[in-house]
Amino acid sequence: MSNLEKKWWFNALAGAVSAFCARFVLDQAGIPDPAGAAQWTLFFFCVLGFWRGFSFLAWLAILLAWPRSPLLDSK
Repeated sequence: MSNLEKKWWFNALAGAVSAFCARFVLDQAGIPDPAGAAQWTLFFFCVLGFWRGFSFLAWLAILLAWPRSPLLDSK
């Protein structure tokens, strides 16, 4: 886990964007509101996948823009 992923503001932003994208994907799949355990599990896995994807893209963007950033360090 990088220092970027430990920042509260990054987690809040990534979580909000991930939830929005997951809701959009589920809505396009014909699931406007998750109702059962299977649909909530699908929603959770969509959020988790988008979260990791956005986290990687943010890390890559910072790596390309500012390679010596302390946000990229892992501890």
